[in-house]
Amino acid sequence: MTREKFLQTWSELRDRAIAYLEGFGKEIDPLGHKDFWVVDDDYDLYLLQVEIMSLDLLQPAVIYGLRDLLRDYPDFAMTVAVVAPHGITWPRMGITLFEGQIIDGLKRGSLPLPYQEIQYKGSRPD
Repeated sequence: MTREKFLQTWSELRDRAIAYLEGFGKEIDPLGHKDFWVVDDDYDLYLLQVEIMSLDLLQPAVIYGLRDLLRDYPDFAMTVAVVAPHGITWPRMGITLFEGQIIDGLKRGSLPLPYQEIQYKGSRPD
């Protein structure tokens, strides 16, 4: 894939991920309050990096939808990193999505109780 085609495809996937997450009533704002952020540097990788600040975005339906976005982009993967609220320290954790798979790297013991029970059907541990 040429660099031009890569950038076009990466940007399209990024735009679709943002629109999908905004569809849940979540906002993206790089300078202030935000529920999520989609990294806007491609780093020459076939990877889209999503950071979530709103734990509601860990719901299985949301993660399945992000996974399904990748069907149209078989060369790409996506990471969904959980960002701790200000003043709270959590270990690095998240979810990796690629080739229809969910790699679950959540450290549930660090999450608030309602989120410790979330499971992703067909996922495998990190």
